[in-house]
Amino acid sequence: MVLSLLSQVALAKAEVVLAADGKAVCSIVLPADALELEQLAARELADHLEKIVGDRPRLVDEPGTGANIYVGRSPAIDRLVADVDFDALGTDGIVMRTVGGDLVLTGGRPRGVLYSVYTFLQDVLGVRWWASDAIHIPSKPALAVGELNVIYRPPFDLRFFSTGPLREDSTWAGRLRHNGFIMGFEVCDHTILKLLPPEEYFLAHPDWYIYTPEDDKNTGDYGYAETIALMARSKLPQPWIDLAVKTRRQPYDVCQSSPGALDAVTAALRRQLEEKYPTWQYPPKIVLVTQNNGAWECKCDACLATTRREGSPSGTWIAFVNTIARRIEKDYPDVLIGVMAFVHTEKPPAHVRPHKNVVVYSIPVSSNRKLPLTEVPQGQWVARWCEIAQHVYIWEHEPNWRNRVQPHPNHFILPQNLRFWSEHGVKAVMVEASGGKANEFIRMRAYVACQLMWDPSQDGRELIIEYLRGYYGDAGPFLLEWIDAQYRAVHREKDFFLNPWVGSTVGWLMLEDLNIGTRLFEKALQAVQGDETLEHRVGLAKLSVDIVWIERHKQLRAAAAEGDRPFLGPDDPLAALDQIDREFGVGAAREFKKVRELLTTDAR
Repeated sequence: MVLSLLSQVALAKAEVVLAADGKAVCSIVLPADALELEQLAARELADHLEKIVGDRPRLVDEPGTGANIYVGRSPAIDRLVADVDFDALGTDGIVMRTVGGDLVLTGGRPRGVLYSVYTFLQDVLGVRWWASDAIHIPSKPALAVGELNVIYRPPFDLRFFSTGPLREDSTWAGRLRHNGFIMGFEVCDHTILKLLPPEEYFLAHPDWYIYTPEDDKNTGDYGYAETIALMARSKLPQPWIDLAVKTRRQPYDVCQSSPGALDAVTAALRRQLEEKYPTWQYPPKIVLVTQNNGAWECKCDACLATTRREGSPSGTWIAFVNTIARRIEKDYPDVLIGVMAFVHTEKPPAHVRPHKNVVVYSIPVSSNRKLPLTEVPQGQWVARWCEIAQHVYIWEHEPNWRNRVQPHPNHFILPQNLRFWSEHGVKAVMVEASGGKANEFIRMRAYVACQLMWDPSQDGRELIIEYLRGYYGDAGPFLLEWIDAQYRAVHREKDFFLNPWVGSTVGWLMLEDLNIGTRLFEKALQAVQGDETLEHRVGLAKLSVDIVWIERHKQLRAAAAEGDRPFLGPDDPLAALDQIDREFGVGAAREFKKVRELLTTDAR
């Protein structure tokens, strides 16, 4: 039985009293043989209850007088919730239940108990972990819990939001029930040239690498001539270039039809497994056979024949990886082989099916980022992958990679997509975000994404509203108005395609939009005037507008003069950039360095 996590405290039939008059009247019962994460769960519960109540509850290994909060797993705890199927909870599922005058917080292993405690603290007691330096802990000197009965398993077994703030504070990540760092999991990588390094194999075996017809104008990121020129610009060895000209083979990806390449990649994977397998602590156990970054496609006769038969270059990759997967499963039956559906391979094949131990990383990066997957063709491709593959993971790209500071109006899209992935049975979501402190609303994005990865049925907009109010105080409503204004702007331009690699806001964010944003941030700063912490947070968020004024200064000022409209940007963009760096110390960030270089060059 899965119940809503937001409405579990019923009108008390039998309250469990945890504190009275600022004194804890409960004990936390932790089994003596508790796992390390279960010990952490008990400490976190004790620490937070002490702050909520004003008094620290006892931590014991046997029940005492008063209410007992049973934390962990033991035969005695299991008997208190005898109807629970712990196997069905997986590694992260939770149980929160009042039993008589006691409370049980338990779950699957190894992480379910910890997440049961964090869910109890957040959804029942009202704790909020907005950021590593911003926690809301309510004061409740008299604390009682009404009837409670929650059994819940999150739809995504793996939940990973890759960003600096979460990486820098694993405690904050854990409290948001983000399990990627605990599992030692990383965002999917491009591995094929690590498994088949050209410096080792290209000269002796050029047929192991992609073939490009001489008249090809649309292979990957470059046609034939462009690829040869790229090799020269990259200062690859001259013998490599000569061989590429002679054979029309390039060392940028694998020829999936090459038996030699297949054998070499399989051997490299076996060497990798011999090293990694004994050290793996948690499932899933995955090794990657994934294409190079970009759209490098082999167009030899054999690969082209497969692509035409399957209707997508993904067919050549699935056939290639399936063969490796069958070879590996004999010795490593519990290992999954990861392959990408990325750029030119996003569309599933028509006939071939991923083998049972192949995990497909669906990466819908070519979709219009202002629209949910339910409204673009890439959503149909993701749904089809979920039909034909036993294991589908999502690797999502959250920011604008060319300028992570400027506005990127996809704040409401990830919540919709997470619900879509959950409904189609996706079991793992990895969101590759950005790490700089000035990146647009990065802490809000992390918080909201983690909440929704845990429970995608929640209302994404309401989570954003709650976060803006909690982290930015009285400035929150004005920041929400700015986020809404961004959405109106990008959807006003009906033909504008929001791309995660477009480094400019030209095409959707106009002068009047920036004037609106500037006025809203001025109101936001006025609303928190006198609170240095909140002023700093709002000022940091305002950099997303400031950088656009500075980068597009000449064009925006000309537009204002032409239309006799207000220009609310700075008079001197370089001076404004200096002021920003003095106040926030972001001058070394890639985006601000690039803007300074552009302004300096323009001035010369």
